[in-house]
Amino acid sequence: MNTSPWMHRFVLLSFLFLSLPFLGYGQEQPTVLIAYYSQSGNTKTMALAVEEGAKSVAGVRVLMLPINHVSTKEVLEADAIVVGSPVYNANVAPEVQRFINSWPFEGRPLKNKLGAAFVTGGGISIGEEIVQLNLLHSMLIQGMLVMGGEETEAAFGASAITGEAPFQTGKVEEQFLVKARGLGKRVAEMAMFLKK
Repeated sequence: MNTSPWMHRFVLLSFLFLSLPFLGYGQEQPTVLIAYYSQSGNTKTMALAVEEGAKSVAGVRVLMLPINHVSTKEVLEADAIVVGSPVYNANVAPEVQRFINSWPFEGRPLKNKLGAAFVTGGGISIGEEIVQLNLLHSMLIQGMLVMGGEETEAAFGASAITGEAPFQTGKVEEQFLVKARGLGKRVAEMAMFLKK
């Protein structure tokens, strides 16, 4: 049977086109949204480390914004949402709670999205874990799949102590930034895995 060169090209191009999804081409990039509130700059420093960790995963789109710049559309389009808050009297900052309360709930549009948390607090045992858990509880109400950090010491997410000895250097210490990077990387890896 004689076939034309055009037929060979058509068959080859068809095969390549149909193979693209299996080769990882043509698939949407997962989006990791990092939304934070920071008055002193410490939570923003942690957000930057979370962003660095997430960006270390090839093929992931990372969007880092202060909560007052995050649109509902960005929340809905994200595959993973990582929220950062300072500790306010062992509670989530009011601005962060307002942000979470603004998320659409009817029909649970955030169901099965990934969720994670990071916090900063002025002292040891001042409420970091409680605030992390409160953020994760809010995500669970939305039907989200919540994640902790890369290591045991970041089981509920990443946290930093910024105002009590020996952590009074005026900046977020590297040991806390390592946890934030690990959290960002883990969330991005899982977002990529779930998108396949």
